[in-house]
Amino acid sequence: MAESNNPTNPNDAIELYIQRVTELSQLGQKIPTNQDLLKIASELGISDEEIQSAQRQSQAHFIRAQGYSNLRHWDDAIVELQEALAFNPFNLPMLHLLITCYLGRWKDKHNSQDEEQIRIRVKQCLEIQPDDQESLNLLAQLDKLIITYKYQLWGLGALGLLTVGSLTGFLILNNLSLNLFSKNDQKIDSIKNELVNEIGNLKDEQILLYNQLLQEIKAQETLDTNRQLEVEILKKDLKQLNEQYQELLKKVDNPNSNTPSNPLTDDDTTSNE
Repeated sequence: MAESNNPTNPNDAIELYIQRVTELSQLGQKIPTNQDLLKIASELGISDEEIQSAQRQSQAHFIRAQGYSNLRHWDDAIVELQEALAFNPFNLPMLHLLITCYLGRWKDKHNSQDEEQIRIRVKQCLEIQPDDQESLNLLAQLDKLIITYKYQLWGLGALGLLTVGSLTGFLILNNLSLNLFSKNDQKIDSIKNELVNEIGNLKDEQILLYNQLLQEIKAQETLDTNRQLEVEILKKDLKQLNEQYQELLKKVDNPNSNTPSNPLTDDDTTSNE
């Protein structure tokens, strides 16, 4: 039974090998392991030498795929890449180019199968390298294109209502547009009023703060003036106390004389004696 399933032509075996690996990659949503590849090769009777030869040929497939991709021949590029990846399933540059080709074909045909293949291949890239930014960027590009395409469909549908000449469709679309614009105008007016009120409140707060600061400055100036007066009074009191003190000293030095004594003269007399 097993021998009857093996193709007699080595080229046919290689083609079957590529087909089975491709199906496993597409349907299983995972990259075939080395065990999977060895099992398929064993079932098809492919020798190690034939696998090594096919692996060398995979680079040629990749180069041809690059040429097809540059010419936007997506179908041919995808076929070449499927053959290249059959023997190099862990090759990230090949997977990236395959995703790019699926994405290019989706732009032209908007086929849901291409969208599905893009997501499958992105998962495979992340299995190989969890932080693969290139595949994530391609996935983000797909999502953005899908959103743009849906908006275009909505716009074409709305335009279709007008081109048919349906008065009802025109009124519905016109009413919808007016409602959207009126709601936007209401939001703008509301935001504008809020900004005006906020500016007014800030202005009042600044005026109040300015008045408070002005009052504090005046109070401080008054306080400084009062303190200056107090200092002047204290100086006068100190001067009077000093004069009184000098009078007392004079009386102590010469209690029987009304004339002030001269301590310096007395000292000189004593020294001469």
